[in-house]
Amino acid sequence: MTAATARRSSRAPVLIGAALVVVLVLIALLAGDSDSTSSGPALSPSSTARDGTRGLVLLLGELGADVRVGDRLPSSQTRIALLLHDGLSSEDRTQLRNWVSDGGTLIVSDPSSTLSAPRATKESVALVGRGTCTMPELADVERINAGFTPILRTRGETASCFGDRDTAFVTSATHGHGRIVSIADPGIFTNEALDDADNSVLAARLLVPTTGSAVALLDPNQPGSGRTTLLDLVSDRVFQAILQVGVAFILYALWRSRRVGAPVTERQPVAIAGSQFVRAVGGLHLRTHAADRAAATLRLETRRAVCERYGIPLYTDVDSLATLTAAHTALDRATVAAALGDTPILDEESLVTLGHSLDSIRQEVLDGRSR
Repeated sequence: MTAATARRSSRAPVLIGAALVVVLVLIALLAGDSDSTSSGPALSPSSTARDGTRGLVLLLGELGADVRVGDRLPSSQTRIALLLHDGLSSEDRTQLRNWVSDGGTLIVSDPSSTLSAPRATKESVALVGRGTCTMPELADVERINAGFTPILRTRGETASCFGDRDTAFVTSATHGHGRIVSIADPGIFTNEALDDADNSVLAARLLVPTTGSAVALLDPNQPGSGRTTLLDLVSDRVFQAILQVGVAFILYALWRSRRVGAPVTERQPVAIAGSQFVRAVGGLHLRTHAADRAAATLRLETRRAVCERYGIPLYTDVDSLATLTAAHTALDRATVAAALGDTPILDEESLVTLGHSLDSIRQEVLDGRSR
């Protein structure tokens, strides 16, 4: 490995760490970029989504109304209530009718509710003009944008607006000392549609007849009546962040799996069992004072290691082996030839010297310190 390659390898972990930090920062910025928008069930007074009614709550507050959100039923101090979606029980509806009979005004925008005027069979067009209007409080509401929605049937004793004598988008009927105002579609009060045509004017005239009126927006989504799942509660930003983490992981895995340059040839590890066996045999010869036999065993081990390193046959002669070793290492040819040759070893001191020489050869050849 060259110095330049080593420097590149040492910088790789730093570059990888920096790249991961940048990716995580970008994910955090994207996941947190929600501009304080909150979502919720359709028609929810706390939702700023397209189908929420948070805009209606703010509008009524600007007009001076005392807006009360989330009540299941209006209190005795409240004289106006808006029921966007009828999720009430029969007992609740009975209590609500009694509240109207005592002088309250109930505005129902759910045509499927039994509190509302009955539906007609036809649908209205997107922009609805005043048509026949017998509701004085809506005198300055010229037209509304209601989309293609069902309209309501009227009766002779029922006041109405935005329709004819038989059908209308808004109807009003007395009930005891109060009245029930029916609206054919709650979508007219959503954030998306509130600023279309005179929709906001209609809401203001019905819900805030006088400044300071107490208005209750009854909870349109009773517990257990909705269809929201746990996944619906997870923000889209969270799914986007998870997707980006997955993409980043795939890119990192692809980058780490690439191979730079040609494969590097590495020396195979020495067979530990065979090496230990040879050394053990040499030790036995030494202890029996058979110095020349011990030397032959050590020379054979070294020659086998050198031949395996250079990929040549074990029976290669000593001169060729010494020449090849001297060409690839810093060792002298004569020194290698003398160590690997058949020079007799007659005493232990010569055997120790030979052992040092053979160890030097193995280190030079096997440890890769080649020229």
